[in-house]
Amino acid sequence: MSELADEPTVEYEPRLVEEAVLLAVARGNDEPKFRARRDRLYEIADPEEREQEFRAFHAVWFERLGLDRPILRVLLEEPLVARETRACIVAMALTRKAEGADLFVAPPEVGGRSVGIRLRPERFTDADGLLQFLRHELLHIADMLDPRFRYTRELPGLESDPAYARLIKDRYRVLWGVCVDGRLARRGVAPAGIRAARLSEFERAFPMLGDRTEEIFEHFFEATSPTHPELASFASNPPRAVGRGPHAGERCPLCRFPTHVFEPGPELLPPELLGRIRDGFPDWDPRDGLCRHCADLYRSRLREVVR
Repeated sequence: MSELADEPTVEYEPRLVEEAVLLAVARGNDEPKFRARRDRLYEIADPEEREQEFRAFHAVWFERLGLDRPILRVLLEEPLVARETRACIVAMALTRKAEGADLFVAPPEVGGRSVGIRLRPERFTDADGLLQFLRHELLHIADMLDPRFRYTRELPGLESDPAYARLIKDRYRVLWGVCVDGRLARRGVAPAGIRAARLSEFERAFPMLGDRTEEIFEHFFEATSPTHPELASFASNPPRAVGRGPHAGERCPLCRFPTHVFEPGPELLPPELLGRIRDGFPDWDPRDGLCRHCADLYRSRLREVVR
């Protein structure tokens, strides 16, 4: 619908535009004029022509009411997104949970990279709230496009059981959100109280950090150049990242089962046994710990070889 210099084309789903306009008009003083002009379109006999006229009519009012301004403003604030993508496609979200932004990558001959944003029509009735939401989402997209962030969609440990994979993804989501909102706060465009809200979420995601929680939260909230590998490493193994072993109730990094009995002093295990563990788990480090059951299992295997 709109194209700015040095920005991707912004395309809106017609159904979203129509419903956003209807909501906005109902809150303003232009509804009688809007309704009178809209009702005349029903007189068009040809269905296809009538549909095209409705779409064009709603598009004009969408811009007249300034409903496109928050999206255009945020794109101006994130020039990397505008420069590195060919288009921004804004579509309907049916639920709050479905709202968000993502980066879509197609072969160059098909069109290359584009940004997809899903919004509920109600979002357009609160321009300030929409700005805050879009700033958070588009800074995620900017990270994905920034080579220094080194983003990939892979996270370590996702080949394990589904519950553990969800845990890693949720931790990563929280960490990335902390980094994003910290930068927005330093720009002066984050909502009031965002630090406290993110700290509370961080505490729930990383209960094992204990009295170091706020210190480590501050590291990520104040990070100016976070990277995907750093966030992924912390999300998959917080104890190693803070230089301490696992505590009761956490999952064993080998078998992935929760346990309250970890092997004491794993760094003191025989070198042959440590080598066998690393044969199956190359990234494992004694600081990660292992449950007593796994340690006993490797001991028994080692005894069988010795015999």
